[in-house]
Order: sequence, then C-alpha cells, then structure tokens
Amino acid sequence: MDVLSHWLWGMALTRGKVSWKVSGPMGVLPDLMAFIPATIVGLMQGRKRVHVDENTVTSDMHPIAWDIYQWSHSLFFALLIFLGVWYVLQRRGHETPRLLAWYTTIPWIAHIIVDMPSHTLQFFPTPFLHPFSDWMIDGYSWGTPWVWFTNVALLALTWGIVLWIERNQSMDEIADTAALA
Repeated sequence: MDVLSHWLWGMALTRGKVSWKVSGPMGVLPDLMAFIPATIVGLMQGRKRVHVDENTVTSDMHPIAWDIYQWSHSLFFALLIFLGVWYVLQRRGHETPRLLAWYTTIPWIAHIIVDMPSHTLQFFPTPFLHPFSDWMIDGYSWGTPWVWFTNVALLALTWGIVLWIERNQSMDEIADTAALA
C-alpha cells in the first residue's frame, strides 16, 4: 500500500484517541524502517535506485530492506512495540497506559493487516508471523487499479463516517449546552 494511504488509515482508526502526529507516523513506520536505511546503504554502496513496476521482485532491492521488513511487518514485533509503549507510559504515570499503548499501536497493526492482501509473494509479501513462521499470503499488488481504487473508496467511506460521527457529536454537544442555558 502507498505511504499516504497508511498514514490516512492510521489517523482514521485512532481519530480522537491519539494525535495525528503519532498515528500518521505509526501508520507508515513499518515501511520507512525498512526502506530508508536500505536506500541510504544502497546509495552509499553505489547501487542505482530501483524503479518499481509490475516486474520488480523483492531481490531487486537492497537485501537490508527485506531483513528489516520481515521484522517491521511482523505482528510479534507490533506486540513488542505495544508492550514498550505501555511500559514507558506506565513509568511516566499515565492514567490509562495500556489503553493509550493500544491506540498508539493500532496504526502499525493496521499497516500490517492492509499489506497482507495487497502484496504479492514476488514483491515484499507480508511476513506477519515472523519469526515463528515464513507463511505469507499471495495477495494482489496495491498498484493494480482495482486494488488501489478499492483502497481509496474504503478510505473515503471510512473518513466520511468518522467525520459524520464527529459532526453529530458536536451538534449533540451544542444542543446539550443550549438546553442547559
């Protein structure tokens, strides 16, 4: 899935629970963790930037990308992030550390779940069971028009619902305030 979609899904799924400054980046970090270091190392080694198209395979990218990707797209790693955030929030005395850790981790987990059916086995399949199993789903490339447009439609629908709920809650609060006056 594209970075913007992951950012928007992360924000939509945690709207009103976690700042967009946390949810957006958490939604894209699984990819950034793998591809930014791989790009930097590749450039330092003089490797040319890979042009991604329907013929590109995982092995066309710098090997470090796959090494990191396996961990960053693992539900086990997402669990470790949840536990780490929970621990830090608890140490800082937050009122509801487990709940906030959950909301903080939702965008990361959603990233993994969205990637599972939108990646093929040929190009960065989602190793969601790593390190316990190599089993992965052979999905459809997110660059396929029907996959991409379905994602955009679902994002638009989700954001429409989120904003509709927020608007109705605002109207209810205004009505309650007016009734008290």
